[in-house]
Amino acid sequence: MKHKVILLLSALLLLNVQCKSNRAQTSNRLMRNEAGVQTFSIKEKYVTVDKLRMRYVESGTGRALVMIHGNAGSIEDFEFGAIKSLSSDYRVIAVERPGHGKSDRPSGRTVDVEYQARLLHQALSSLNVAQPVLVGHSWGAALALSYALQYPTEVSALILIAPAAYPDNGEGRLLQAINKPPVIGDVPLLLGRSFLGRHILKGILRRAFSPQPLPEKYFRLVAASWLGHKQLKAYLDDEASLNASLRKLSKRYSEINIPVVILTGDHDQIVSPRDNAYRLKDSIANAQLIELKDTGHEIPQTHPESIANALNLIDSSLATNMH
Repeated sequence: MKHKVILLLSALLLLNVQCKSNRAQTSNRLMRNEAGVQTFSIKEKYVTVDKLRMRYVESGTGRALVMIHGNAGSIEDFEFGAIKSLSSDYRVIAVERPGHGKSDRPSGRTVDVEYQARLLHQALSSLNVAQPVLVGHSWGAALALSYALQYPTEVSALILIAPAAYPDNGEGRLLQAINKPPVIGDVPLLLGRSFLGRHILKGILRRAFSPQPLPEKYFRLVAASWLGHKQLKAYLDDEASLNASLRKLSKRYSEINIPVVILTGDHDQIVSPRDNAYRLKDSIANAQLIELKDTGHEIPQTHPESIANALNLIDSSLATNMH
């Protein structure tokens, strides 16, 4: 029992990785490119579907590009360069999944991948988003795959980043990563923001970013935040339901016939590239895979430019199919 408590409290710290306290910086912020020229601002908005209030941010104009964060996560996952670099050519929308960040989560029902895909479909329909390119990271990639299978004529392409595509051995992927040194098995140290508590969090973050270094600015940002009960419950519930969904979804991946680009880091310690990205590539006829060298799981933060590279591959694929 004590072991389980330690894991849950460690998960609480890990969830700070992606539930960031920079929300004040995301609303209506003017951005500048490297030349100092103003580009599109990022606007924080809400949409209500199925009696749930869902938070999203939007920037740019053009073809719709919908970004789905992982577990744990929030829309700020894509604010480390991805939205900024893409909004000059696309209408970029990053949606916060149910129970994460400021989005509502329903009670008294299963909130699995399939349901979240249907909820996302309702949200995009209300925003007049047609034929989007879906960009899903980790758990969010499973949602993107479910969406494409449920609405096969309403998606133009998929970009799947470090995808969780197949069932694992039963324990949550992030909990597997936590249950390794240097996590310290002293429960009281995990309850506060003590020096050792920060040390534990830094160790977890280093593993997520490895082999690339953990940015100190990023660490200070997430260490300053604290997670509430709602987000922790959403994370644990999402992890608990994922394997059952993937067992069903993985039998149908061969049905996907739109362009798919899979991005994976060769040193991902959270989601095994061999058991997920490479296996998925072999299951989808139109899939292409890009392995990023010396890269871990946090691709949206460490290699935001890789999404633009994936879009170039998609455009080339679409152009070829038109001829």
